[in-house]
Amino acid sequence: MSKFLPESYFVAPNAPFEREIGDGYQWFSLEDRSEEALYNGVKNATSIVNHFIDTKLKELNLKYTQLSLVGFSQGAMLAIHTALTRSQSCASVVAYSGRFLSPSKTAPEIKSKPNICVIHGDADDVVPFSSLDLAVKALKENGINVEGHPIHALGHIINEEGIKLGVEFIKKNFKN
Repeated sequence: MSKFLPESYFVAPNAPFEREIGDGYQWFSLEDRSEEALYNGVKNATSIVNHFIDTKLKELNLKYTQLSLVGFSQGAMLAIHTALTRSQSCASVVAYSGRFLSPSKTAPEIKSKPNICVIHGDADDVVPFSSLDLAVKALKENGINVEGHPIHALGHIINEEGIKLGVEFIKKNFKN
């Protein structure tokens, strides 16, 4: 994305918790994949991300309207939840291969309504492709301006087409 947005500052925080299985880190556990457990996980991780965002915005002397949240998989779920529940709206959210977790539980917590772009490959074998339509429908029902972009024959990855879609969405929603 940085080559398409050269005047932007990119920060990619590492998830804080080690995965239970395999290498790497996670924002919340996937041991229990019930809707309740996933929702609680994303809600708890939101406080970590909010602190990180507030610290970085202050450090870089940026406004909320100069912030776009971009996430992949768990990061997408977290970006959507964080953006909707923050008191001040960011410019936009780009969510790759994720879900909108527990829309009915999140709805009463919505404090801001940034524009959201959901991008998902139709060959994703990790997060079901049906998550795209479910997210778009639920976000629209909550008064959120949302775009959904399916990408043909794409698995649980981000490709050049997805990057370009995300960049264009950020550009059209960015405010100085």
